Amino acid sequence: MAGDTVPEAPRAPTIIPVLVILALGIVLPFLLSSGFHLRLAMLVWIYAILCMGFNLLYGYSGQISLGSPAFYAIGGYAFAMLQTMLGMGPVSAFVGSLLLVAVLSLLIGLPLLRLRTHYLAMATLAFMLVQNGVANRWINFTGGQSGVAVPPLEWGGEPIGRMGIYFVILALAAAVFILHDFLIRSHLGRAMQAIRDDETAAQALGVKVTRMKLAVLVLSAVMAAIAGVCFGITSLRVDPSLSEFHVLVSLLTIVVVGGLGTRFGPILGSIIVVLLPQLLHEFGELETVVYGLFILLFLLFLPHGLSGLLERRDWRLRRTGKKPAPAVARDLKEELP
Repeated sequence: MAGDTVPEAPRAPTIIPVLVILALGIVLPFLLSSGFHLRLAMLVWIYAILCMGFNLLYGYSGQISLGSPAFYAIGGYAFAMLQTMLGMGPVSAFVGSLLLVAVLSLLIGLPLLRLRTHYLAMATLAFMLVQNGVANRWINFTGGQSGVAVPPLEWGGEPIGRMGIYFVILALAAAVFILHDFLIRSHLGRAMQAIRDDETAAQALGVKVTRMKLAVLVLSAVMAAIAGVCFGITSLRVDPSLSEFHVLVSLLTIVVVGGLGTRFGPILGSIIVVLLPQLLHEFGELETVVYGLFILLFLLFLPHGLSGLLERRDWRLRRTGKKPAPAVARDLKEELP
């Protein structure tokens, strides 16, 4: 699945679609009619941040890691605890939580990245289960099922309202989105794709495979931690549900619907996955059946997801009458010393 991704023209203009998405994000809250709809919009961006890290790790680097929900939860817990237990401010707690997750993912990645394919998937899934078990059972530290309260964000001594929180989350999502877009369209993105397609060939071309895989794992974990912090400031509480199976299922569903290894897949998939359950309530007891059929149809008829469909069409249109874009391996050979 990771290797069967959409072909891209790496040097095509990118600024227009990026600006359009960010502009829509800015305008969106002014078009919504209730706080519930605004919360759904926040969840779209939160899941998009979480899935952008997963997209870099699996979609572009080919590392089948299922540990993203664990880092998602750890980021949220760390942000809450650094404030409630150590008295840090929100900015310091935010930076501290990201540093903690970066160090932890580095320590975990050193032994785990020696594994490949389903062995890596099972090892990272085990890490997620361990983290969830600790969050549930270490009640004196994590609060158990009740979780940990997150202090509300304040500005000038006054709590920030829902609209302000939305724009904080949007700003973080925009930063992650721009970084995600920059990486996959740079020589680093082509190096990641080379690792995904053939590690031995990538190493022969000068790519430092182990170092690159570890760097992408750490970056993916940090992006998951940012999503966890965003969830914390939205819900004002973090609990073990952040690393339960439903989060992993949502993550994988976003990959299917949005498109694995595509630029805009995490955002498009998050929109569908967050909003679709709201539209399926009218089916009552058949909601789960209809949801499953919907995912099955995507797998059968849109294997590259919504973003893959759009990017493939755009790539073909730009390629018509022009010299084809160079292959990943040839591109890397030209750019790497």
